[in-house]
Amino acid sequence: MDNPERPMTSAPRPLPIMTPRLVFGACVLAFGVVLMLDTMHLVEAGRVLKFWPVILMALGLFKIVRADSTSTRVLGGVLLTIGTLILLGNLHWLASGMILPLGLVLFGGWLVFRALVQPVRRTVATTDAGETVSVFSMMAGVDRKTTSKSFRGGDATAIMGGVELDLRKASVRAGEEAILDAFALWGGVEITVPENWRIVSKVMPLMGGYEDKTAPTDTSGPVLIVQGSAIMGAVVVKN
Repeated sequence: MDNPERPMTSAPRPLPIMTPRLVFGACVLAFGVVLMLDTMHLVEAGRVLKFWPVILMALGLFKIVRADSTSTRVLGGVLLTIGTLILLGNLHWLASGMILPLGLVLFGGWLVFRALVQPVRRTVATTDAGETVSVFSMMAGVDRKTTSKSFRGGDATAIMGGVELDLRKASVRAGEEAILDAFALWGGVEITVPENWRIVSKVMPLMGGYEDKTAPTDTSGPVLIVQGSAIMGAVVVKN
């Protein structure tokens, strides 16, 4: 006897795994391994730790690749350039006296660019309808709203800044779960969700805090999995 046919449901496409939290965590892991090997007298940490500007370079590349605005690309370019200059100075391929002036010129140019492009607004507010969202804030404030009818998740990163992510107009397909990766380092990520969404919390606070302020709901609503870290910062989910 043949088995009755079951309705076919398409599996959601995998979310991008390249996030600032992943970059930061990988760098911390690498430096920790170097220090451990140094204590075991297997490597000389001083020769390896001179490459710490690679962190800035990696964050800059990430922002350039995932940029959704011109100002974000400029910030990524500044981080990449400053990291490259410092690395060249550490390797003695560039006169150390030139690093600070060049860094100040680049940083000042970025500030002038932001002042000309956004002379009044201090918070960047945008709305999109994509299935995933990627928000990055560094020493600034970002307000992002999504109206996607098939929201699958994404990432929200705040480094010495703030991110406000409004998902009240978003919807999750039946039978699927949305996964949001939140990372707060000396900053804050605030996520606002519809009242019928169920929150599964997987955030790890480290000298920081995570708070789920959503009202209890039934077990039939869409599921949002919030994962990530709060390092000397805060991640808050609310209705």
